[in-house]
Amino acid sequence: MADAKTNYDDVSVYPLDDAKIERMLQLQSECAVLWSTKDAWPVGVMHRFVYQDGKFWVTCAGQRKRVPALKARDKSAVIISSEGTALGRDQTMTVKCRATVHDDNPQVKGWFYHALAMKMNNGNEAGAAGFEKFLDTPARVIIELVPVKWITYDGTKVAAHVAGQWQPGEPWEQELPPAPPWVGKV
Repeated sequence: MADAKTNYDDVSVYPLDDAKIERMLQLQSECAVLWSTKDAWPVGVMHRFVYQDGKFWVTCAGQRKRVPALKARDKSAVIISSEGTALGRDQTMTVKCRATVHDDNPQVKGWFYHALAMKMNNGNEAGAAGFEKFLDTPARVIIELVPVKWITYDGTKVAAHVAGQWQPGEPWEQELPPAPPWVGKV
């Protein structure tokens, strides 16, 4: 039976479960990376990403404005949505992060380029090999984003709550789509 709650302003009671966070990080290939300008304006840009060892990893050309900004002010954020994935819509995470820019680190480039290429090519080794070559340019940097705080939202819980099929604080049983084929191949 549904509770008498009619005000859904406090959405903090609808977080993503750990299993869904993990699956979204596997399925989604796109995130927004945010930083601040020297004038304190928040800005962001969409990036393809890899989540590995508890960190977000993205790449861009070193002359992009975000590179010196993140070197000067490492406070940043990553935003990811379930939109366009097998998880469906209305699920998001915002992650406050600390950024480190890797200008020329062969060790990081070695695993990251391969991991990103595999993710972008659904585990297809031949396609990944071509994309790796495309990525490996002299001016390219890799940005490591270390999570400090996770803020998540699961709109499917809101819908279930409104329908009287779930109560905040109760276990949330939901079948997740399978992991993509490239997972475990990097």
